[in-house]
Amino acid sequence: MRTFSKLLFAIVVAFGLQAAAGEARADEIIFSNFGPGMTFNTSTGWNVSGANVFGGRVVAQSFSPLTGFTFSNAQLAIGIIDGPNLLQVVLMTSSGALQQPDTIIETITLTNAVSPFTPSGIVLANSTLHPVLNPGEQYWLVAFAPNDTTFMAWNFSVNDSPQAFSLLNGSHSLTGPWEFGSPRGAFQVVGTPIPEPATILLLGPALAVITLRRRRGRNRQT
Repeated sequence: MRTFSKLLFAIVVAFGLQAAAGEARADEIIFSNFGPGMTFNTSTGWNVSGANVFGGRVVAQSFSPLTGFTFSNAQLAIGIIDGPNLLQVVLMTSSGALQQPDTIIETITLTNAVSPFTPSGIVLANSTLHPVLNPGEQYWLVAFAPNDTTFMAWNFSVNDSPQAFSLLNGSHSLTGPWEFGSPRGAFQVVGTPIPEPATILLLGPALAVITLRRRRGRNRQT
């Protein structure tokens, strides 16, 4: 009976520690291609524009998280060149063989939040839906200018993988067609990692030990 109580107490403590660890978890950088100190190329980038400016360019950047997380915000190195200061940061997922953005998860609208292109700043797009994103899946951050005369630029990264690329649409559409472009714009994705089910893994063996010892105790009494 004492052994049973000790094991039960250990399980309760393990659950308590796991719960406390979950509550203590804070936002972390899930992906970033900024340079040291959040640096980026301040002189050039991809045009992001409304339908009346060069046909309306939409720019998409991909990322694949290594762990599951709840999306908190994205930070993009974007500057405004001309027109209304209105930007939509769209979180999308992709499916099928082409692996291109095709399904909108969340749209974050920013008004008067973008600094002039030279020198430009970092735009903060806070999530209100906080969707859960899965490890290993491909997601896209898409910059879309909803006003026809807006002209912005998504500054290039200075610290990105040589294999990284952007997707560009020149007809003001979030659904393509898309063309490849390199390099990527600078951006960062922040979220709260989802805890691993470590407690469940510990609970199974503990319950097995309790069951086995109780059976042994009954056998001895018999």
